[in-house]
Amino acid sequence: MNIVKLQIVVLIEKYKKVTDVAAEMGLKQPTVSFHMKSLESELGTPLFQYRSGRVLLTDAGRTLYQYAARIVALTADAERSMKQYSTLASGHLQVEAGYVPGTYLLPKTVSQFVRQYPDLDISLTVQPETAIRERLRSREIQLAVLHSTEGQDSSFETRSLARNEAVLVFAPGHSFGEIKNLSAELLVLEPWIQHEPASFLRGIADEWAQLNGVRVWGHAVLNSPEAIKGMIREGSGVGLFPKAGIKAEAASGSLRYLPLPGIQPDHGEFVLAWRKDHPLTPLQQAFVELAAAPAEEK
Repeated sequence: MNIVKLQIVVLIEKYKKVTDVAAEMGLKQPTVSFHMKSLESELGTPLFQYRSGRVLLTDAGRTLYQYAARIVALTADAERSMKQYSTLASGHLQVEAGYVPGTYLLPKTVSQFVRQYPDLDISLTVQPETAIRERLRSREIQLAVLHSTEGQDSSFETRSLARNEAVLVFAPGHSFGEIKNLSAELLVLEPWIQHEPASFLRGIADEWAQLNGVRVWGHAVLNSPEAIKGMIREGSGVGLFPKAGIKAEAASGSLRYLPLPGIQPDHGEFVLAWRKDHPLTPLQQAFVELAAAPAEEK
């Protein structure tokens, strides 16, 4: 077996057509078909079956696919890593992050990194955190910024970026601004503008309610943090938001905030994360050191 044959197995599972696999790999269709037959002969078992113009994997082919996908991903990872060892003066750095760290924490660090290494290419992609974790586990990406709590992510190495302080956010004219001792019982009488169920802020809200024996009145559920801030600004309800994400609004007076009352869950922290079996390249290490440096060193 060689990497080309294993790539064909992976792409057959993806496209189900030899023509599409050939186009993806930049090969001629007869060449792909030759490699497929050669691999079956080499392993002594049928790997592909043809049905109604589609190519499907047999049981043996699906078993091989599990190994081929990992080998192909590791090979691509190794190639990317080796390219970054030649010099820090060139190369490409890819970082993925959830909405909050990607919007409010990383832009300053990325700007500093670009100024320090002006010939580098860097891409910062904001995605749902559940998708990022899966992409990190499957080696589709090598470096990400996640929200993490104690004891989480045992398969990842992490470096702390910033503590997450989730605060109660409300409009400037809200009565909470005049209350000195807000209680959990009083807070849950208000309609809440909630984050989507898979988000870490929704998890903090749910755990806070459980710890304090109360039930949150979910007035609306949005998957856009900016839309949540907009609704709260208009007086539609209250909600949770990382303190780092409302600095501008707090400074301008368009939003106000208070600490959550009652028993506090672990708010966690934002971390740079990578797989424990992935050694950082010099380029990635340089970014980690800059991003994780104390504020006074940046």
